[in-house]
Amino acid sequence: MNTEEKESILRLKREGMGYKTISRATGVNINTVKSLCRRSGQFRDNPEHRVLFTIPEPKYSMELATVKPLPPQRTITGHKQTDAYLWVLEVIKLNEPAHLEAAQTALERLTIAPKDAQTRYTRYLQENGVNSFSIVFGTMMMDDPQHYIKNAREQAARAAEVRGVFGSYEEIYHKLTPPEQMLEDALGWIYDDNYGWTEEEKLRGSIGGTRLLDMYDLRTDKAFEAMADVLPEPYTLSDVVREFQYWDWVYRMRSAARKEINPDAYDDGEGPVSERQNWLDKKLETIRPVSRDEAFEVLKWYLKSERHQGCMDADSDEVYLNLIGKHEAK
Repeated sequence: MNTEEKESILRLKREGMGYKTISRATGVNINTVKSLCRRSGQFRDNPEHRVLFTIPEPKYSMELATVKPLPPQRTITGHKQTDAYLWVLEVIKLNEPAHLEAAQTALERLTIAPKDAQTRYTRYLQENGVNSFSIVFGTMMMDDPQHYIKNAREQAARAAEVRGVFGSYEEIYHKLTPPEQMLEDALGWIYDDNYGWTEEEKLRGSIGGTRLLDMYDLRTDKAFEAMADVLPEPYTLSDVVREFQYWDWVYRMRSAARKEINPDAYDDGEGPVSERQNWLDKKLETIRPVSRDEAFEVLKWYLKSERHQGCMDADSDEVYLNLIGKHEAK
């Protein structure tokens, strides 16, 4: 076989074609096709991909350097038990591990029921002219203090992981991880505010209507064209899952850091990472499982993936068909 024939066989295999079908399409003996694919190493996990997308182990201390001070007790509604309940919720929302057990104990000592405190506080806000939206938002889940305690403990655990892996909240909140930086260096220009605009639109300083959709499609198409050359390519479905798990972890860590540094801010958009994940979705449809065990493990992950089960466009019949095996006509 010449180089072109070898590359064609490997390409067909990467696209999900079976050995028998490749043999028929290329005229190359099926045993030769199998041997070439196995020797290439491309149908085992990509070691370069694994190194880049393996979630790092903690290497710094997880201990807190300082403890957040308790908020001052304030008279808000004028009803002592309601105000005491509001103060305990403030303590919980600090996400300070050192105060959580004390907050739990303080809750148990209060004589007012959470629902009654919520009702009294809602009435206080209404009497002081607060708009309905702010009232709903400000009292949401107020009758379920265990919800806040659970969230605070989860945030404390994530914040400890941030400190352990990155050494500081700023290191992940203000900086990109190596794969993110590679995406930004290669594709950041696509996300420039004026990318794809006509000269007239640039002078006007705006676009609207269907042009917004046009720009979205243009960015997506450009990103997809370049995506395989930006980061190491996944060779197996296990590689794809590993990368999805890595991106989920990065944004959990960044969100946890943001809540410690600036809890009133919102998480930024994902930019090129979002396009990378869309690109990976297609890999779930086209990279064939290397074994039944791999297909089974990927299916279990897919059925629990919030991205794929929570988003209609991401949950694909083609993925299920790929995992259970596409039966070819004889």
